[in-house]
Amino acid sequence: MAPLMVRALGLLLGLAALSAQGEEQRSRWLGNTFRIDPSIEELTLIIERTSPSTPVVLIKPDGSKYYYQRHPDHINWASTDTRDVITLWRPEPGPWQATGKLAGEHGITLLSVFRLSIDELPARVYQNEVIRLNGQLMHGDTRLDANYYLEGLRLLAQLYSRGDEENDQAYPQPPLRLAEFVDDGTGLDAVAEDGQLTAEVVFDAAPGNYLFQAEVSNGVLARYAEQEITLYPMPVHARVTTPDSQRQWRIELETDSDILDDSLVVTGQLLTPLEQRLPISGQGRQIELPPARQPGNYHWQGRVFATTVDGREIQLNMKEQLVRVAPPLVREAPKAAPPPPWWQGWPLWAGVAGLTLLPAGGGFWWWRRKRINAANVNEK
Repeated sequence: MAPLMVRALGLLLGLAALSAQGEEQRSRWLGNTFRIDPSIEELTLIIERTSPSTPVVLIKPDGSKYYYQRHPDHINWASTDTRDVITLWRPEPGPWQATGKLAGEHGITLLSVFRLSIDELPARVYQNEVIRLNGQLMHGDTRLDANYYLEGLRLLAQLYSRGDEENDQAYPQPPLRLAEFVDDGTGLDAVAEDGQLTAEVVFDAAPGNYLFQAEVSNGVLARYAEQEITLYPMPVHARVTTPDSQRQWRIELETDSDILDDSLVVTGQLLTPLEQRLPISGQGRQIELPPARQPGNYHWQGRVFATTVDGREIQLNMKEQLVRVAPPLVREAPKAAPPPPWWQGWPLWAGVAGLTLLPAGGGFWWWRRKRINAANVNEK
């Protein structure tokens, strides 16, 4: 970082963006003493030293000192073999001194305040809305990039609650960190180290009043942009149905009056119990899902793209939903009833016995009569 910053700061000093007042200050502070006006809120000192040398010591108007290794947290201090870059926040007005091996031909340069330019948020921001932000550091009308000054640039987005001012004063709540992005050319950031950051911020917070703060910094310079916002309840809700007997199921969307129903588009993915990631997309209020043939846990997560009634295109981040799919029910065949005890069927058995014995009894009676008749004939 040090060699790049050395080259970068040298280029920055030659920028035409430095005002005539800045050039006058540069020529005025060739010694080790400089004066800070009471109207100054913040400024950056660029102190050139002979090579090699140790960092300078800053002496405040009241005689106290700041060191490179020991200074308050609200001071940013970067140092190389030949240069100190120090950013002071609300410095004490009056004469300051920098002691050390200052380079007489360059001396001390005071730079005017840089500003952060960032996209303004919509008037109506929804819970879990995804908003694309562009941020950049400006000096006048010139965007500062790594070729001039900014290596390791980061964008931090966070929310400060405004729900209960009296309670917040007694028990201040920490800011809710939304996202942090680096000027490295990844994600939505188009070009690495060009001084412009493009990032997606998901407003994952409870509905209410907030102060939105964006900070762009690189450890030496840090600039803020703030905006009061009201976070409205999420206008689209998704529900995953239970699979039917054919294992068919779907995502059903419900919308508030802020959303045009025919504008709904859904994208996302479904993670199956077999760890398969299936892409999901569709339009309208009902999105068909692949059949849930495998029992187990299914995870669905996605985004909803919609249009509000006032014509604004929005993206909503849908939090992951876990759906447990039970195995299908197997209907068992009815069991056969056990046979009744034998005594419960005596009428049937009696009838069968009667039908069986009647012919036998008739035959016996006929044979018996025949024998008796034959005996009577022999006696005569």
